[in-house]
Amino acid sequence: MKKILTLFLSLVCTLTYAQEQKKQSSFKNFVKENYVNFTEFGGLFGKSYHITNISNYNLPVKASTNFTIQTYNGVKVYRNLSVGATVGVDWFNNYQVIPLSLGIRNTFGNLRTKKVKTFAGIDAGYGFMWLNDKVSDNQEINGGLALSPTIGLLIPTGGNANFILSIGYKRNAFNTKTETGTENNPYTTITDYNLNRMSVRLGVNF
Repeated sequence: MKKILTLFLSLVCTLTYAQEQKKQSSFKNFVKENYVNFTEFGGLFGKSYHITNISNYNLPVKASTNFTIQTYNGVKVYRNLSVGATVGVDWFNNYQVIPLSLGIRNTFGNLRTKKVKTFAGIDAGYGFMWLNDKVSDNQEINGGLALSPTIGLLIPTGGNANFILSIGYKRNAFNTKTETGTENNPYTTITDYNLNRMSVRLGVNF
């Protein structure tokens, strides 16, 4: 009886272990075949504008080149089309915007070939202002819309990865609110920033 029980327990353990190994293998294969990553960095170019409730007029901000970095992580949903999330940091003079977005990427052509391929994508979400320090306790900095369509090239490295060369459009919006005046005569100055810039980025895709 003990031998039968021992044999039964041994068989159960063996089957459980085999099933677990199969699950892990299936998960690894799923990730390998369906996970998509685009990690890029580069520059932002172009003029931006801000408007205050005092002037009520769009005032151009001096043009400057700023740095941008982002990573997209997605899962294929149909052939070369993937859906995922993008997080990054966009610099703008004294401000840093952290866009958290949902996005899609679509690669054109056969992914198994070692030829240069094209891709297109778009991200849409909200730009947070967590990295910014307030000038004073009377100031409030609020985020806003973050939008970024892009197109580019995927250049094979010889392995499973590709170099990325992309060009796109970046829109970031945010505002600052500053309380001024006196306790009896308070006044709030609101400045809305609309940043519409071209992005040029390099990176890696796998």
